Order: sequence, then C-alpha cells, then structure tokens
Amino acid sequence: MDSCDARAPTPSNPSNLAYAAYEFREALIPLQGITPDRCDAAATAARDRALVAEERFLAAVASLPRRERTLAGHWENAAVMRYRYGLEVFARAEDLGADMLAQLATHRRPSLPALTELCDACTHARTLDQHQRPEMFGAIPRSATRRLRTAPADSADADHDRAIERSCMVDQAELRWRIRRDLTSLLVENAIAGNGITREAERHLVPWLKLASETLDSPMSIDGLEDVAAQWRERRRPYMLAAADRADVIIVDPIPRQRATLWWKLVHGDEPPPPL
Repeated sequence: MDSCDARAPTPSNPSNLAYAAYEFREALIPLQGITPDRCDAAATAARDRALVAEERFLAAVASLPRRERTLAGHWENAAVMRYRYGLEVFARAEDLGADMLAQLATHRRPSLPALTELCDACTHARTLDQHQRPEMFGAIPRSATRRLRTAPADSADADHDRAIERSCMVDQAELRWRIRRDLTSLLVENAIAGNGITREAERHLVPWLKLASETLDSPMSIDGLEDVAAQWRERRRPYMLAAADRADVIIVDPIPRQRATLWWKLVHGDEPPPPL
C-alpha cells in the first residue's frame, strides 16, 4: 500500500473532493482500534473527528455529477470497511477508488470502464468477506459463488465430474486440463452473463491461467509441476469460491491412461482419458 503522504493531494480548497477523501481516510484509521463500548475522551475525540471529516466529504460530493458521486460512494464504503473495521479484503477496491479520487484534483473524470472495475472490485470484496466470515453472514447465496460454467453443457460436466470422482492425484496432463477448464469457465461465464467476481477474475487470474496453460504444453519436472500447482491453488482461491477443491492436487508421475478414441475427443475435448 502507498504511504499516507504519497496519496495526499495539495489542499488548495478544503471542499475539494480529493482532499476531503484524504481527510476522511486519515480520520477513519484511528477508529480501527476503538470498540463500540469505549467511551473515554480519546475514543470520543476520534469519533468526532471522523464524523466531521465524513460530513465534509459528503458535502464535497453533494454538488458533483452522478459519475463522481458513484465513485465517491464506492470508495467511501470500501474505506470504512478497510480502515474502520480492518477488513483487508476491501484493500484493492479502496486503493482503486482513492487513485481515481486523486485524479479529480487534476480535472480527470473517472471513465465508465474504470467505474465498472471499481464496482466489480467492491462486489468481489463483499463476497470474499461473506466467505471469510460465515459466522456473521451465514450461508453464502448460491448465486454469489455458483459453480462457474465450464462449457455450454455445464450440468452434464458437473454430472460427469461426480460420476468419475476425480482423484487428487494428478499428472501433467490432468493438471493442464484442470487449469484450462478454469480458463474456459471464466471466459464462457463472462461471455454469457458475468458478474463482479468473474470480471475481476478475468482481469487478474485469466492472464496467469493462459501463461500456465502454455507452459504446461512442454514437459516439466515434478518440482516444476508442483510449483505451478501451488501458484494455481493460491491465485484461484479468491475467485473460484464454489470449486476450491479442484486445486487440491498431489503431483505424480505420468499416469498410464486408456487410449483417447475419436468419440472421447468429440465429447470430452482435451480431457485426459481415464487411467488404465
């Protein structure tokens, strides 16, 4: 994260939105260690400073065009969650919104694609927060973490996976196929009806999946495959919430398999045939 000073705009006007956002952010940070039941003078003073800073921020936002108000609303939510409540899952959304707010000081309006990315980052952060704190939110809505489509016949693929009970012991061919399946899943999902999580995954996970798929086209050592598998497991964790166990694999030597018939290739594509 950038230092506080690096992000502070020159306060040429206290009502400037960029400066008001910086002031509000600095007032939020001390609140993180203050519990609701604290009523001493220091806690009260910190709350009062945050309240005044929030009022100045909202006043600076009120007269702005809709695009800037949308930006301010997303950033305020992410900043409160990050600095007041210490939820670092909102860090990317807050950083992105803060950078866009700082650009307002140079008269650069936020673009619509940039606002979409900020909205997606906020949606992703909220879903991750629900996933990480089930004791507070209960069961995660199925629509938020539904199993991503891997092909137009998604239900058939799911039935196929359950029928063959894919092993955690994988060789290079199986690892390559599972990574490519993640890649196809995200691209198809976004082509049909993406959401904030899948669009964030396409921005930040898909480039790595493409590179890994190309790397796995060439023979690799067990150590190399284990390194790829470890990176895959770590990188996909924030995005593929409903299929996390697919990356829990143990790398083994090449597995003897049945011959891939023409029918198998037509139905299953590049999926490795079952073991002998």
